[in-house]
Amino acid sequence: MDLFVINRYRDVEEDASVDIAEQEAKHLEKLKKKIAERKSAYASKRTSDVITLKPQKQKELVEPKKDAKDNKEAPKTDEETKTDSNIDVIQKPDKKRAKPSQEFKVLGVNDFEKKAKVSRVLPFWLSHPFNISTSLKSSSCTVKDQDWLHSTLKSTLQSEGVTTLFPVQEKVIPFILDQHKLTYPFWPHDICVSAPTGSGKTLSFVLPIVQSLMNEIGCHIRALVVLPVQELAAQVAKVFKKYCLKTRLKVALLGGSTPLQQEQQSLVRYTESSGWVSEADIVVCTAGRLVEHLQNTEGFSLKHLKFLVIDEADRIMDHIQNDWLYHVDKHIKLENELMTGRHSNLTWSSLIEQKPPPHKLLFSATLSQDPEKLEQWGLFQPKLFSAAKSNNYEDEDQIRLYATPEELTEQYVTCDAEHKPLILYHFLADQKWDKVLCFTNAAEAAHRLSVLLNTWSNGIFKVAELSSALDKSTRENVLKKFTQSEINVLIGTDALARGIDITDCNYVISYDPPRNIKTYIHRVGRTGRAGRSGHAVTILLQNQVTQFKEIIQGGGKAEIPQIEIEAGILDRLTSSYQNAMSETKRQIHAEIDTKVKKSLEIKRRLKSKPQKRKLNTS
Repeated sequence: MDLFVINRYRDVEEDASVDIAEQEAKHLEKLKKKIAERKSAYASKRTSDVITLKPQKQKELVEPKKDAKDNKEAPKTDEETKTDSNIDVIQKPDKKRAKPSQEFKVLGVNDFEKKAKVSRVLPFWLSHPFNISTSLKSSSCTVKDQDWLHSTLKSTLQSEGVTTLFPVQEKVIPFILDQHKLTYPFWPHDICVSAPTGSGKTLSFVLPIVQSLMNEIGCHIRALVVLPVQELAAQVAKVFKKYCLKTRLKVALLGGSTPLQQEQQSLVRYTESSGWVSEADIVVCTAGRLVEHLQNTEGFSLKHLKFLVIDEADRIMDHIQNDWLYHVDKHIKLENELMTGRHSNLTWSSLIEQKPPPHKLLFSATLSQDPEKLEQWGLFQPKLFSAAKSNNYEDEDQIRLYATPEELTEQYVTCDAEHKPLILYHFLADQKWDKVLCFTNAAEAAHRLSVLLNTWSNGIFKVAELSSALDKSTRENVLKKFTQSEINVLIGTDALARGIDITDCNYVISYDPPRNIKTYIHRVGRTGRAGRSGHAVTILLQNQVTQFKEIIQGGGKAEIPQIEIEAGILDRLTSSYQNAMSETKRQIHAEIDTKVKKSLEIKRRLKSKPQKRKLNTS
């Protein structure tokens, strides 16, 4: 702007004095300094931050030359002379590097820059867990040599044929027992255990709870075990009852399979001398049923609770039923306030009387490492026991989130959609796989597949369907026949994959690919349990391979090998498959027709009943 300040408001014809000429010279010197500063600033500036226009040539900015006939130029005025000199200063191109005549700032240029990788920062207890071995056969922790284990429990274990403890039991049980030897004011550390399915997690909390409570006097609810479904609750209660036989401890099951009033009678009893008295020391329940008893069962008290166990913690975490943890904490807090007084002053005696919270024990094969999800449990100085193999916790890609037993062999096979039943039949009939669990993603698909295989096999092997459509007694009967080898193949959905202990399962086949890594871990975890060898195969279409590999890598697992099936084997089975498929369609249509007829009969009965009532009332 200094260029236009000198003679901006002066007349062109006015003569310039000597003082004005000196001022002009000073202004030009200042301009030259500013131009030099700008050049050095532009040279150091990043070229990626600006968009530059192509510099115009010097001759385009200056007036074009006149014709050759006019060799003499007209005399210039003072203002024209100053303008030309300024052009020489500003527009003079650099011989080394041409400077742009105009520059434009790029808005949002930072959005296109490569962002620095942000590494995950976990709490110390999550990033540095106690490592657990995944090899169940290599354990050398014999039951008889463990001094920290009670003799009564040793004899029960040996009578059940357990002579060696698994790695998770060897690490977790003594830790829990040592925590309950601490004296006031020290509280036990809460623990989270993430170990493969079938690695002995149930005994890891059954044995220390029974040993800690077996010598206490009085019958109070001192241990509460929460599970997601009735089948798992019944399974865990059965284990507790087995190891409480030689003690005075009583176990109650609250699973919803029996009426609420009947469960109340087995839970509490009213006496004239002491009022309400607990009938159980250890309560195994589902989350929803627990809330019902907290709200409706008079005399149900958790003020003496010492252990709170959450098995399959990630599943309960994802589907918190009726906000049961809030109701439990509120119930315990209200009972403690009634005992110590609602508004007690902060004194040494009040601190001594303050009871520690229940010792929380979380168990799962796919326990989340998300601190935000784990925070809702309100854990006290927690410790993590994990089967992760990698110790490089600084790199997120090196952290193993989930693990499977070393005795488990995992593979996958690719095929076209029309060849999936042929590959499954090849495994069952040609390779004679026995005690097989087959998983589909829908109950309807499981039913069709079971009908097809039974028709196709013609008695070579027996197939049964296991789904939520069956009642409890039917499911138990099917599992019993599978254990006794009366049924060779069980076909079901992922409801079968969660925690249910199916003994002697040799093979797991995922007919439909798993939706996520947790589903895969729980599926393949039905085999290779308790140190036995197992084999898991996933059948994939060509367009499902990439997604399946991403799921496996996302869980921190190593790459799974692929197996090949010869084309001649599938061609040989095609004709028999087509015959079986036509018969299967006929049976499915017959089943549908039968269901439609039954529903029509029920509707007719419902319509006929109101008509009779109207005639009778009139």
